[in-house]
Amino acid sequence: MPVEYYTLDNGLKVVLSPDKTAPVATIAAYYNIGFRIEPRNRTGFAHLFEHMMFQGSNNLGKMEFIQVVQKNGGILNGSTRFDFTNYFEIVPAHKLETMLWAEADRMRGLNITQENLTNQQGVVKNEVKVNVLNQPYGGFPWLDMPQYANKNWHNAHNFYGDLKDLDAANLEDVQSFFKTFYAPNNAALVVVGDFNPAEAKTWIKKYFENIPKSTLPPK
Repeated sequence: MPVEYYTLDNGLKVVLSPDKTAPVATIAAYYNIGFRIEPRNRTGFAHLFEHMMFQGSNNLGKMEFIQVVQKNGGILNGSTRFDFTNYFEIVPAHKLETMLWAEADRMRGLNITQENLTNQQGVVKNEVKVNVLNQPYGGFPWLDMPQYANKNWHNAHNFYGDLKDLDAANLEDVQSFFKTFYAPNNAALVVVGDFNPAEAKTWIKKYFENIPKSTLPPK
């Protein structure tokens, strides 16, 4: 499988891998922010922010990003891991440019409002209660094992998020988190599937290259 790596002037790492097996394209954005990198006293913030990324951006309203994918026959999802948060869309190949534009739009600017934050705080807290706290042994990988296996806070804290920390998150936290970690120089963009590499490079440059980079905290 051919794989090409390059980096835009703003620091965004790009991976292209054309594959003509089926007329579909996958777009994936990986941000270097996960459980182990989230701020102290804001446990679960990396996971909370994964939810915030679906609440609207500069040019797409609430739920419109999801609708753009699903109404064109595609699927999408995201997940929060130890060291990164990822988002992906699988769409018909001719919708690649549309999805590159949409992914760039939310990298450029989220619709960060108190209403959206309050709504997603409730969603994440309910997810924690249902999937972890209310499951037999559900808390073991998130609330028990890391705390006993590790001593440093980054590896030992509650990755799903203490409910009091999720409640304490405010708009300033969200805006600062977004500006710091959801920047092109802290991300990698992957395109795989039935596409023309020269076209994809043109679109990626058009939509992503003028997104400003951030000053990243020391590792």
